[in-house]
Amino acid sequence: MENRITEIIIRVLQHIQTEEEMSVFLQWYHTSQENKQFYFEMKKMYDRRKGNLMPSDKEMEDSWERLQRKLDTRHAHDAPQSETSRRPLFRRIRYASIAAIAILLLISGIWFFRSESDRIVWVEERATIGNTPRTILLPDGSTVQLNASSVLKYPRKFHSKNREVYLDGEAYFSVTQDPQHPFIVHTDQQAIHVLGTEFNVMGYSSDPYTVTTLVNGKIKLETFDNSQALKNEIILQPNQQVYFDKESDEATVSDTNALDATLWMKGIYAFKDTPLEEITRRLEKIYGVTIIADEAYKNEKYTGKFFTRQTIEEIMDILNFKHQFSIQLKNDTIILQE
Repeated sequence: MENRITEIIIRVLQHIQTEEEMSVFLQWYHTSQENKQFYFEMKKMYDRRKGNLMPSDKEMEDSWERLQRKLDTRHAHDAPQSETSRRPLFRRIRYASIAAIAILLLISGIWFFRSESDRIVWVEERATIGNTPRTILLPDGSTVQLNASSVLKYPRKFHSKNREVYLDGEAYFSVTQDPQHPFIVHTDQQAIHVLGTEFNVMGYSSDPYTVTTLVNGKIKLETFDNSQALKNEIILQPNQQVYFDKESDEATVSDTNALDATLWMKGIYAFKDTPLEEITRRLEKIYGVTIIADEAYKNEKYTGKFFTRQTIEEIMDILNFKHQFSIQLKNDTIILQE
């Protein structure tokens, strides 16, 4: 299994993985923190290979030593017998992985010979900070409005039965109807199945929740825990919204005005009884800043709206109307305190 996942990771780094391989990768990636650390160590090696710098044996060893130190720190409080039993297993996996990586990196272009129909070229679109959403036309004619600090990944051509895309961030989807080829949007711990509809998804992997709002049509929403076990399966009707808490795995369905969830496409952000912590999280993504709020203010709720044409300083002043907190600006960091 270690060798196969190593191959899949290399293909993911090259953006040539199949949809089945992406599914295997995501399930493996979210299984444990160790797997995530494994991936990022491999990414460092791969990035060096892209720059025509082949990592030396010592560099590969150093990379895995860093990973082992991280794991040792995480397991520092484990029982002694658990620690001693874990070390040999980790060492075997480590050396097997180093050997596999060395072989794979030496292959010119790191190509794995598959049929042309099985090879998928992936496109990655990014929306940077700012007030203008990106409009993306997918291969099937569906359109996506991509919000700030968001990433959308999709195949250059939809080859398989399903049309699958991957989102980290917020986007509005207008999906072309094709009952024979269901459209699936994957976000962190969530999958949305549609035939032809319009909906909004806010699913940043850095946030502890996702929010899905249906404008028209019908969607089936599946949520998963950290081990990718299915936790919820919900059929959503127009003007309904699902709030999924990724920490508790709880999904809450509520009625809403779906148009409110799409105001961001017009540069408007409306909020009602929303905690300051959630508002600042949105502002960070739009303006590319870090906002540190005093614990005393994080749960304070606000109702109102702001416009992306406003500066971050103007918005901070508006939020300050409710509580006169001190605002400190240091480069790209804003500190709110008493």
